[in-house]
Amino acid sequence: MMAVLVTLAAAQAADLDAALSDAGWAHADDVTTAEIGTVVLETRTLDGERCLRGRVTVDVPPDPLVATVSDIPAAPRFSRETLLASRTLGHDGGAVHYYQHLDIPGWTLVADRYWVVSGWRRDVGATRVFAWDRFDWRARYPELAAELARDHPAAVEPDPNYGAWSFAPAGAGSVVTYTLCNNAAGSLPEWVVRAAATRTFPNTIVDIVLEGRRRAKTGPASSSDG
Repeated sequence: MMAVLVTLAAAQAADLDAALSDAGWAHADDVTTAEIGTVVLETRTLDGERCLRGRVTVDVPPDPLVATVSDIPAAPRFSRETLLASRTLGHDGGAVHYYQHLDIPGWTLVADRYWVVSGWRRDVGATRVFAWDRFDWRARYPELAAELARDHPAAVEPDPNYGAWSFAPAGAGSVVTYTLCNNAAGSLPEWVVRAAATRTFPNTIVDIVLEGRRRAKTGPASSSDG
């Protein structure tokens, strides 16, 4: 597939465009799922951070898929991971600012993770892209900073944290590519890292495709921001 390059603000452009190019990736694993077939996983290191990419061809066209990943309030409904929060905070031009908080089971001895990022949609020809990057959100949303300090003092924010979903037409379906570069913000046990690469990451792709498939047939379900 052609590299997907997104026009970004200068501070974001270099790293994200590098992550979205096809250069520098090494095959890591093939994960076969019952729902969407085999997801090809690749890894690379960019500016010292681990990047992970998953790619699979599915039977869902691009439009309902990009609508799914950009519907922030709906994410807890179709995600198999437990999201304590998934809410839109505001907008800046064509970008949406949003907060999501992942509940990690206590038996893992790993703290919850949360992220506050700026996301935006772009069309690159017929390919639909939704990309995101971290920003100085504490200055923009001090009430959220206070909420996290009060209610979730042990939760950890990955920094940096950027990536993208892209959906390129492939016949009546799409080539789905999910790219994520972040610092896990704390020392994670190696088994947790392996689980993220071989289970959690592909499952995220499966969740998006299944919801996109449902939307392609019935349209979006109603959801509340929370």
